[in-house]
Amino acid sequence: MKISPQLPIDHPYVNGRHCTSCGVFKLANEYTLENDDRCSGGVAMRSKCKPCNEHIKWKSFIFRTYGITVEYYYAMLAAQNNKCAICESEEVNNSRVSSNKLFIDHCHTTGKVRGLLCSKCNHGIGLLNDDTELLQKAIKYLNQS
Repeated sequence: MKISPQLPIDHPYVNGRHCTSCGVFKLANEYTLENDDRCSGGVAMRSKCKPCNEHIKWKSFIFRTYGITVEYYYAMLAAQNNKCAICESEEVNNSRVSSNKLFIDHCHTTGKVRGLLCSKCNHGIGLLNDDTELLQKAIKYLNQS
């Protein structure tokens, strides 16, 4: 089991620091700590806070995976009135990921981005393999009740 490093009492950032990304002063627990023998007390603190670091990783992920920028994501979100493109819910409904962002839905054949979906809608169409015939059969089945 890996033990997380602790800042020594005499560490220069024991009370926190300004994030080099957002510029906001945040407490030490808002930063990732790493063991590093070259640093004061053998512990290094990242210069970016955890939320900024996660946002930077997310921006890189959506560009690598879907070929879109964060500006494009937010433009799609605004065009959808900050709601899921299918159910129009404002809730992300995502218990597996701590993110509060809607999922980027895309065609698995072409890679083309279709819109932003909540977790339930994204998983629902995914579990039906994005198959429109299967979705029509599901609609027919539900209408029989």
